[in-house]
Amino acid sequence: MLRAPIAIGGASLLLAVVAAAPVQADELPAHKAGYWEMKTAMGPADAPISIAGHMCVDADSEKKAGYMIGEKRQQKCSKFSVQKTANGYIIDKVCSGSTNHIEITGNFESAYTMKDAVGTTEAKWLGACPAGWKPGETEVAGEKVNTLADAE
Repeated sequence: MLRAPIAIGGASLLLAVVAAAPVQADELPAHKAGYWEMKTAMGPADAPISIAGHMCVDADSEKKAGYMIGEKRQQKCSKFSVQKTANGYIIDKVCSGSTNHIEITGNFESAYTMKDAVGTTEAKWLGACPAGWKPGETEVAGEKVNTLADAE
């Protein structure tokens, strides 16, 4: 997403942390370490629901999120593929009978956009994590909702 800690919608903050580690044929790259802002808009165009949040990531929290979200979720999917494109990535997945096609443009160093049938998430790197934030912590709508910092 762990709305865990981060999935907010179909094109969710979850996917923002689905994979870590070096880029290989079918993996998303890790986020640049630091403080990321996420803005998600979902629902009908005439009445969208907007959700904003932040996350503080480093290599360890990214790996935990990849394990806790991405790997376990992929095991429950009959299809989960990631393809690199000229402008980003395409993810196609079939999980519990539900099909989702996600397009990611941009990069995981400064900014990217994720779009699927449910909505759009825009992510932007803001810099170092603020004082008092630990890697793995997230907040949505001004409230810290989960932390990977203390997860096993």
